[in-house]
Amino acid sequence: MNTELLASPEWQERLDALATKHRVPGVQVGVLALDADGNADVRVLVSGVTSLATGVTVTEDTLFQYGSISKVWTTTLLMQLVDEGLLTLDTPVVDVLPDFRLADPEHAPKVLVRQLVTHTSGIDGDIFLDTGDGDDCVEKYVAALADTHPYTRPGGPLSYCNAGFVLAGRIIEVLRGMAWDDAVARYLARPLGLDHVITRAKDALLFRAAVGHQDEGEEREVRPAKVWMLPRSVGPAGLVTGTADNLLRFAAMHLRDGLGVNGERVLSAESAQAMRTLQVDLTALSTVDQGWGLGWILTDWGGPGGEPVTAAQHGGHTVGQVARLTAFPELGVAICVLTNADRGMGLSDELQALVAAEFGLTPPTPAIEEGADLEDLLGSYETVMVRQTLLRGDDGKYYLDMEIKDHGPTDSHHPRREAVPSGKGRFVVDMDGALTEFTHVVDEEGDYLFMFRLSKRVDR
Repeated sequence: MNTELLASPEWQERLDALATKHRVPGVQVGVLALDADGNADVRVLVSGVTSLATGVTVTEDTLFQYGSISKVWTTTLLMQLVDEGLLTLDTPVVDVLPDFRLADPEHAPKVLVRQLVTHTSGIDGDIFLDTGDGDDCVEKYVAALADTHPYTRPGGPLSYCNAGFVLAGRIIEVLRGMAWDDAVARYLARPLGLDHVITRAKDALLFRAAVGHQDEGEEREVRPAKVWMLPRSVGPAGLVTGTADNLLRFAAMHLRDGLGVNGERVLSAESAQAMRTLQVDLTALSTVDQGWGLGWILTDWGGPGGEPVTAAQHGGHTVGQVARLTAFPELGVAICVLTNADRGMGLSDELQALVAAEFGLTPPTPAIEEGADLEDLLGSYETVMVRQTLLRGDDGKYYLDMEIKDHGPTDSHHPRREAVPSGKGRFVVDMDGALTEFTHVVDEEGDYLFMFRLSKRVDR
């Protein structure tokens, strides 16, 4: 690794300037590179404060929420069970959780373990039930799913599903005989020597921790969030919290096919490789991502010499915190960005691209085709939590309105954003500096907008 990478005054100046540009109060950016013997060189650079209310500075030991990157952790715990022969990816969920029910009695028996970690279970994904802070919160969450209706069919189209990962977490609890939080500590954090990783909100008091920030009001003023963490019941989908260093050391275990940099094996090479093997092809829906592995999103980056390099990556977005982890197994390199603001999406994209360029890597961007229009897509699309409306303004341009139907822990403001046609049935939206692609999908069960989640059309 270049000795100056994230270690020079110029890099510090660059990070400080970018954080100011994107109005992100605090950030950690880190990079890990393995040498020929598998030894890890880890660099972390920080900027800003943990909270605008306190002015406490961010350090390398500050904890940030990894958000949905936690799904890779939960999948890893699940694959450990596969390694031990306690289940297979094609085991029906009800074989382990016989009381698992949905409002449609025929749906639950058809759901397989594999579908939970590839977002193809058909369960409505944005169910953020608060079932308390006890060790039985995940069990109670799964029981409450009996009142929810499926979104699509089991094994059908991919639609991002937090609920599926909570179910995976419950499987881990049942087969391990302990809370999911304790399984993270016992089977991942402690064996890998990760001493700055937590999953319970109460443990944050033992560390310096970042507070999320959200845009409030019409002026979109950046302010500390009123809630620190999502409900404990959704832990397996998004509550792992820690430092950039610890996240990169977790990634190094995957780069080393299950072997930690401290020499501890926590996953078989076969399972680590299976997690990075394509399970769901998204090339018909995305010009950016190949598809989904087990837990990981698979994306082709431009590599040295122009040849594509496959990245295994995942992002996270919780209450005013945005995270990004991208690993390049062919190169033995991983990059992460942890931020404490909703605006961190644009910052993480820009930082990742700058660090990746040092390795000759270029991030993918949505393909743009001239001459497309969106007239056939105009209307409203919904999930259980969000209503999105695509409309044409008086100026002739297209716009996307977003309404949070159930705010839950967040009341951040979502402005109208321009939707730029990018091809037949496709458009892109600038989400606080991150260019995001939406695709129109017609399936046998409905008419949708796809942006990882399927949002079902409700009117035209």
